[in-house]
Amino acid sequence: MTEALRDEELRPVPKERAVLESFFTQLGMFSFDRAKDYVEKEKDGSRSAGAIWASLLAALAHLAAAEKAYHNMTFLGQKLGGQSFFSRKDSIRTIYTSLHNELKKVVSMGRHPPGGSSPYLEELLSHLSEQLCHFTQARVEIADLYEKMHSLSSQKTVNSEELVSTLESIMQKYSSRFHHPILSRLEGSFQVEVDVLTQLLRCQAQISEWHFLPSLLNLHGAHSKLQAWGQAFERQRETRKHLFGGQSQRAAQPPHLYLWLQRLQGALLAKFTFYFHEALSRQAPPAEMKALTARTSPDYFGKLSAFIRRHDASNVSLVFDNRGSESFQGHGYHHPHSYRDAPKGMDQFPAVVSLPGGERPLTHWPNVIMIMSDRAAELNSLDKVMHFYDDKVQSTYFLARPEPHFTLVVIFDGKKSEKDSHVVAFLQEISTSLRNSKPFRGSAGQAQLLLPGRPSYI
Repeated sequence: MTEALRDEELRPVPKERAVLESFFTQLGMFSFDRAKDYVEKEKDGSRSAGAIWASLLAALAHLAAAEKAYHNMTFLGQKLGGQSFFSRKDSIRTIYTSLHNELKKVVSMGRHPPGGSSPYLEELLSHLSEQLCHFTQARVEIADLYEKMHSLSSQKTVNSEELVSTLESIMQKYSSRFHHPILSRLEGSFQVEVDVLTQLLRCQAQISEWHFLPSLLNLHGAHSKLQAWGQAFERQRETRKHLFGGQSQRAAQPPHLYLWLQRLQGALLAKFTFYFHEALSRQAPPAEMKALTARTSPDYFGKLSAFIRRHDASNVSLVFDNRGSESFQGHGYHHPHSYRDAPKGMDQFPAVVSLPGGERPLTHWPNVIMIMSDRAAELNSLDKVMHFYDDKVQSTYFLARPEPHFTLVVIFDGKKSEKDSHVVAFLQEISTSLRNSKPFRGSAGQAQLLLPGRPSYI
């Protein structure tokens, strides 16, 4: 920023600056329609103003419309309300690229102002437009990431670390590129969005490695930011006029992007609660722990318990294969400098969860490990349910692998058909859900499923 523009910061606030601050305040509150109407009215009432001011106001109206499309995630192609599917010809990339070109023209106009114009205002508008150019580019790259996540929703596995790496490179590229005080609301909301998404994706990767503390910290961090974001909507009141007179107020509806991130956080909370159930149950009485897990969606622990009762299963366990994991020390948190001998034999396959009773069935564990080893190739395909009957112990085993290090095992006393539809469907449902790729779809209907509450440990 030049000395002339710094001097302008000390002058009384001109009308144009007040308009800009009001616009970006409304944009930061996700009042996209109100912000768009505001600058359009200002443009109509300022026909005698300079060309650069009129051009910027037109670009800002388009920015408000673009932000509305972005936050509603219409670029993912879902149907919102009664509207038709968002046209791929008018993709979010096309919208922001067109806006970027508009803003570049404003930058150029500010660098070559006509005679008789205000140099301070011209320079301010040009400077803001240049920073908004960086903002539009950042938006396109984040939208591309959401598109990629949407496409991954049908995949068997999701490489969350790769997605985190993409996010970090975007943040590094655009850090402090739109930092002007007038744009502080825009920068702040962008930072919160990226922080929440980064923490959720990191959490997903860490849960899949059975790392308790990093998972908990990232899940808690994302939850705290989403909670603060949600309170901002509660503070905004929308006035609705009734048909026969009178009016009422209600909280502003959060944009779809917020609801989608909230749903992803809820799915990770459910998975975290299931994978670390033993560690968490040490912190609460059984009745309280049962009530807390029942508030997660889905309630995996409750689903397993209900399946056992309904189908008279002898045991259902989730097994963790820690071979090759040098940092493995067991359930829950362990001090980073604590030492424990590397597990050997059957201890390389601890039960993450084992129902009923909480203890793995030791007499069956050699069989479980043998089947996991002999049928590894089929289990690693992540879409098959393995069946094995051992006539020596008169027991039937069903196995499915939700993700590389984890295997679901159902044990029955006696002989069960490998085509038992109830068992196969149950294992497929739980395995698919634990992969946690479906929330990446960003579907409007699914995002409305808000959790009724959060366990106290989050």
